[in-house]
Amino acid sequence: MDIVGTGLQRSLQDIAITPYQDRLPWLGGDLQTLRNSFKRPPAPLVPDERMLAPIDVGAINLAVNRPPGPTDRALVLVHGLGGSEASIYMGDAARHFLARGFRVFRMNYRGVGPSAETSEPPYSAGLTSDLRAVLRRVRRAMPGAAIYIMGFSLGGQLSLRMMGEGDVPPDVKACVTVSAPLDLATSQRQLARRRNRLYSNYVVSNMQTDLRAVAHPKVSADPLRLRTIWDFDQQIIAPVFGFKGAADYYERVSCYPLLSRIDVPTLAIHAADDPWIPAEEYRTAAWPTDSPAGALITPGGGHVGFHAKNIGAPWHLHAAVEFFAKF
Repeated sequence: MDIVGTGLQRSLQDIAITPYQDRLPWLGGDLQTLRNSFKRPPAPLVPDERMLAPIDVGAINLAVNRPPGPTDRALVLVHGLGGSEASIYMGDAARHFLARGFRVFRMNYRGVGPSAETSEPPYSAGLTSDLRAVLRRVRRAMPGAAIYIMGFSLGGQLSLRMMGEGDVPPDVKACVTVSAPLDLATSQRQLARRRNRLYSNYVVSNMQTDLRAVAHPKVSADPLRLRTIWDFDQQIIAPVFGFKGAADYYERVSCYPLLSRIDVPTLAIHAADDPWIPAEEYRTAAWPTDSPAGALITPGGGHVGFHAKNIGAPWHLHAAVEFFAKF
């Protein structure tokens, strides 16, 4: 495994993270990525309660689960593009951390899942204001608690961008991201490749579901007729949020330029064989030198896969537990 970022290298010296190894038969980035689609999904994790975090177009709906005993640790889970609180990786993470004494808050983006009843779509990769609203709500629910953030794919981008913007609440102790796109334009081009058509079609289908109820004066496109991620970003996301187009949106929202400013402990987990996001971005990024923030690049794992040898739950959950324990 490669550790990128001098601050993170120093921080990980006394953390025993088990090295990652692919598990048979899930060899290679594609099988690792697709495994969640192949396996039988577990029973849905029913929330113990729901909370609303007010935003400018309503409120973000949070699925909240409590551990068996009292706790002073909270975990906010942030899903990826086309996901929700019900995504398999969100449920896996919630169960893993509940068993370790965390109170877990699963965020649903505006207009997505249960948030469709309390807010208006669309969402974007730059809406750190929504994540900050969630953090304020968690702080009200658990005054004085240590808060941790774990973001998957686009949720990782959102989390990293917020960390890079600064002014992070002091009770946020650490952040872990999994398979986050650092430069949105690069990731869009990667998904648009012919070999990734299956993935692209899957994401587009989810975006059609998420955005089917968009009613905005600046949007004339029918989401069901859009066929690429670029089309959605060009014809829906950019006009709604005031960008000149998809290219302008990618440039102004990507977390890549802000990574050097992160001063909260942050572990960005990524696989060298991720078929969606080139690992080279993680190697060339200007991670901070003084704070414990940077990238941990594994040889395998695919995109939000990390189904490892001799480990039951996905490997990234074990790595996150060890990292959070230090802060």
